[in-house]
Order: sequence, then C-alpha cells, then structure tokens
Amino acid sequence: MNVRACFVDAAGTLLKPREPVGITYARAARHRGIAADPVVVEHRFQAAFRAHVRAGHVQSGDGRAFWTPIVKAAVDADDDVLAEQLWAHYLEPRAWWVDIQALQVLGEIARSGIKLGIISNWDTRLRGLYARFALDRMFPVLICSAEVELEKPDSAIFSAACLAAGVRPSEAIHVGNDPVNDVDGANRAGLVGLLYDEEAGWAELPATVRRLQRFR
Repeated sequence: MNVRACFVDAAGTLLKPREPVGITYARAARHRGIAADPVVVEHRFQAAFRAHVRAGHVQSGDGRAFWTPIVKAAVDADDDVLAEQLWAHYLEPRAWWVDIQALQVLGEIARSGIKLGIISNWDTRLRGLYARFALDRMFPVLICSAEVELEKPDSAIFSAACLAAGVRPSEAIHVGNDPVNDVDGANRAGLVGLLYDEEAGWAELPATVRRLQRFR
C-alpha cells in the first residue's frame, strides 16, 4: 500500500473536552439555579446523545438545533439560556485540549511526506477551533460534516477527503475512536480504518503505517 494521506477524527481522538461533559453541564446548571449532579447529568447526556443520533438527527449548521435538546435532557430542564451558554462554551478553545502526543506522532508521519487531514462529524464551530488551535498548519485538509452535509460512516465523506487531499482511497488511512463511524466507514470507502485506543495512545501509529507501506 502506498500511504499518501492520513486522516484523523476530531472529537475524542484529536480534540477532547477539557473536562467531562457532566461536570461542565452540571456546573452551568447550578449557576442557573438548577440542581444537577455531574454523574447523573453525564449519564443523561450520553443517553440523550445516543437517542438523538438513532433518531436520525445530524449536526447541521452551527449545531444549536442538534445540541439544545440534548442539553435540556441532560440537565432535565427546559432552559434556553443554559443551552445557549453551553453552546457558546464549546465554541471556545478553552473548552478543549489537543492531544499533544497525537501532534508529535502525526508530525513525524507528515515529515515522511504523508499528507494529513481531519474528517469529523461536527457542526460548523469546528472551523473556528481548527483555526484558533492553528491546526491548519499541520492538517491542510478539513472535512467537517456540517459543511459538506455528509456524516461518517457515509462513504461519500471519506471520498470528499481523498479528493481534497488529491489521493485515491486506496492510498489513505483514517484513524478514529468510533468502530462504526471511523473504522467500518473508512474501510467501506476503500481506505484503511484504524481504531484509536485511548489507553494505547498514538505511539504505534508510525510503525503501523510502515507495515502498511510494506505489506498491503
């Protein structure tokens, strides 16, 4: 396999919340006078998110329509002001951290001549974070689902990334933390999908790329 491009997922893989969502939501709720336990809020958030996705909702536009009902379900309160405050919170870089090990390892891969890119199911707020974290310097390709109106695991979003990078799917790999969206989706589109394991980290990725270069 001639690996010419390496794409990565954003949320949960390259970009991660600065603190658990349940803590952030609960603190904001308490400031609004709403009693909220972080553990309970986290469970409600996860359940509401999964149900929202199963119902076919996608992260279109700036994400307000997608996230507002999830916020309300998580804190068990119909509070539009709180939903807006939390939407604005996650617009800011202070709400996120970039995996430094990922940048180090992916930088090594880029120096070998492989083009880097991001493929993410995210609303249009990602574009601002991409610029403010200066990720555009390392990742010349950004495919944001809300911008292209496609979501992983749809093969078309991976095809769009390959087109933007100027490579064939058979020349690209994609790394992400979701077995269905990232791994299965990439494989069906003709790329090689690799599952990111948070415990294992990024250290083995260069060796994996070298093995693919030799044997596929």
